[in-house]
Amino acid sequence: MRLHGETRRKQLKIIDFSVIRGIIVRKILVISALLLSTSAQAELPWLKDLAGDRELPRPWGVSVDFFTMDQVYAVDRLEFQIPGVNLDDTSLLDVDNKVQHLDIKGDVWLLPFLNVFGIIGKIDAETTVDLARTGLPLPTSQFLVDYDGEVYGGGFVLAGGGEHWFASVTTTITDTEISGGFESNVESLTIQPRIGLRRNGWEYWIGGLYLDTEEQHSGAVEIPFVGMVPFAVDLSEQDELNYGVGVHTMLGDHVELSFEVGFGDRTHTLLNLGYRF
Repeated sequence: MRLHGETRRKQLKIIDFSVIRGIIVRKILVISALLLSTSAQAELPWLKDLAGDRELPRPWGVSVDFFTMDQVYAVDRLEFQIPGVNLDDTSLLDVDNKVQHLDIKGDVWLLPFLNVFGIIGKIDAETTVDLARTGLPLPTSQFLVDYDGEVYGGGFVLAGGGEHWFASVTTTITDTEISGGFESNVESLTIQPRIGLRRNGWEYWIGGLYLDTEEQHSGAVEIPFVGMVPFAVDLSEQDELNYGVGVHTMLGDHVELSFEVGFGDRTHTLLNLGYRF
């Protein structure tokens, strides 16, 4: 049985953007490495006079990120083969995605308003496809895709502000190498705008998390009384934007701590502990 979601335009977007995003990830990592190597002996950030008399953060940073997310997915394409079973409306499928992500990030402020970074880490996730609302005569209504893998990528931060306020936009592109029993691919683009206040050594912000993920899985799952059933599914966010609030502070001269909580139809938490030098 072959099932398709929404429109042909959506499928074309997945194919084209996947290729482009994979190229961009590799370009960012190469460019970041070149910038870091050529800047190792330089006094950073460059053009610091642009900041006037404002205090700038230490230019180099190494940090650990722990990220969790729970979101609802939309089904762009679904294929599976069960004799006598038909489904014409993929909107009846309920798909939930849960993610835990741990990474190490290295960054540098090249300019007073520009930070570049690279990340490498691990992801542990599960995606549940629930067919209960379809009314199909199946022995089980849920298909679970449990996967983990390595995440790599990079990005940049554009930031500005004054003595008591700041604004920033962080763009991150990642690719994930999946291990497990399925053929899987997960790529994502994240854009995080923030605006906030500085008070007594703390920074407080409100912002958003725009996330465009392309997740594809194929393989076979075992269904009771049916056996192994081949399947292929393409997934994307049902809601690409949610909102968040967060805080940041320095724990001494070198150690920094940030925490953000996201809310809306998608929820997330982000904890960052770093060292600047």
